[in-house]
Amino acid sequence: MDNDQNQFITLSNVNGLTATFASYGARWVSMYVPDSEGLWADVILGFDTIEGYEHATEQYHGAVVGRVCGRIRNASFELGGKRYELVSNDIYGKPVKNHLHGGIKGFHKKEWDLERIVTETGEEGVVFTSFSPDGEEGYPGNLNISVTYVLRSDNAVEILYEGTSDAATYVNLTNHAFFNLTGDPGQPINGHFLRLNTCSLIECDEELLPTGRIINLRDDTLGFHGDISVGEAISSSELLPIKNGGISQSYAFDEGSEHSLYLADPVSGRTLKIVTDSPSVQIYNAYLMDGSDRGKGGIALNRFCGIALEPQGYPDMPNNPQFPSCLLLPGEVMRMKSLYFFGVR
Repeated sequence: MDNDQNQFITLSNVNGLTATFASYGARWVSMYVPDSEGLWADVILGFDTIEGYEHATEQYHGAVVGRVCGRIRNASFELGGKRYELVSNDIYGKPVKNHLHGGIKGFHKKEWDLERIVTETGEEGVVFTSFSPDGEEGYPGNLNISVTYVLRSDNAVEILYEGTSDAATYVNLTNHAFFNLTGDPGQPINGHFLRLNTCSLIECDEELLPTGRIINLRDDTLGFHGDISVGEAISSSELLPIKNGGISQSYAFDEGSEHSLYLADPVSGRTLKIVTDSPSVQIYNAYLMDGSDRGKGGIALNRFCGIALEPQGYPDMPNNPQFPSCLLLPGEVMRMKSLYFFGVR
């Protein structure tokens, strides 16, 4: 489908699964999968039109976010002896002083070029490409980025991020899809079960920025051990700076482990396993959504209507040199890959 400059592209695999993407923000806009009874539904939140994404209160539905996803304290960092001032756009903190998800006109608002591809094994995919000039939103370096989505025959969506720059710069990309495995955005995800594989909490302050402390979660429900629901795990923990059932929190994967997490809806039986080479994952349960956005089919998107599971580098890495680096140097190629396996149990 074409919508003036904005394009949608739908991929399918041999099992009948379909995934749709949009050039506006290189977005993942839908994912149709069956439940345990063979009933099909779309498990990604979003809108019916590009205008819905352009005017939504929640700007990041399904988008690739960057150059640096997450928050950067005081919208600034030092690199090579020079202080770089970024756009301050994080409305969570008052006054607005921090940088969020690449800025006001980050990758989520770009019109990406796209090319449909077919892999050597016959799997359908799409490659989105974009250019971010030196100084955009305050970042140094001319950056070329590509994001490749492939819908595989094993019912996984593979996302490969690649980038090159002519100057040292920070790059930390993720996809900001919100999942609801019930297939009904009118149903909260509090009853989903989430299991993290060998993770620790990257402690954050009330501005949702890291304190530098890493907390072992072996004995705390916020470790999401898969034995109680998402809602129960959050309400039972004393570690969150948010006290209203909300979570917007980063987790560090242990070195040497499989970097993975597992989400399941006990009613529909649908499951999602994410395997990634990223060192951390951000989890956000849409607690800030208030119904003002109307999603697909005109359904109000209320708090807890979806959960974002965002593999990425550590938050505010440029101001925390003890964290794994997301620095990209000239002559290097940035590569990050995540796999999203859909199934039933």
